[in-house]
Amino acid sequence: MVKQERAERTLRRIISGAAEQFERNGYFGTSLDDITRAAGVSKGAFYFHFSSKEQVAAAVVEIAQERFEDVMTEQPCGPSDSPVQHLIDITHRLNQLLHLEAVMRAAVRLQREWPQDRAPKFDHYKLWHETAAHHFELAASRRELREGAPKNSACALASATLFSLEAYSRTSESTDETEQQLADLWEVLLPAITPMDVVDAYRTSPPEECVEPELSHQL
Repeated sequence: MVKQERAERTLRRIISGAAEQFERNGYFGTSLDDITRAAGVSKGAFYFHFSSKEQVAAAVVEIAQERFEDVMTEQPCGPSDSPVQHLIDITHRLNQLLHLEAVMRAAVRLQREWPQDRAPKFDHYKLWHETAAHHFELAASRRELREGAPKNSACALASATLFSLEAYSRTSESTDETEQQLADLWEVLLPAITPMDVVDAYRTSPPEECVEPELSHQL
């Protein structure tokens, strides 16, 4: 039992160390020495859990995928059942994850840099676009979208918010600062997609009811 717990702690350290290095230096700029040094483990301990750098990178992406999917499918925060409000809240949760979890930032960079023939199956762009499209359909059925909104509004909004979130995560700014930037972005986007007489009904700040996502050291 003690050996198993020690092995699990070592595994978490390897994944966390690898995520930090992949985020900082990219896949090709990271060596096994970098990973073991960051994790504080020996090469033997690394090879006990993983056979290669590619395998540990895949583990980082898999954990990020689980985090991302959890946010996409979690229930709305607070009493509002508005699809538009839920989309706003999801972006704030993603902002939290990208700032607090190195595995999320590493996975985003890995997806950009890995060769296409070996790229991970996880496609967070596709999943976010599908989520936005689904919420736009619900919003349209509830008359939350303004008449005459472009047909590709969901795709445009998904791209604008996700690319902005990724850019925010690469800055040295605090979560509070990026939360305000995200709220400002929604202040610009909402008049383009919702009727003017209900724009002020939406909260663009993070929902207080949401709990903080798990931190990377709890992997």
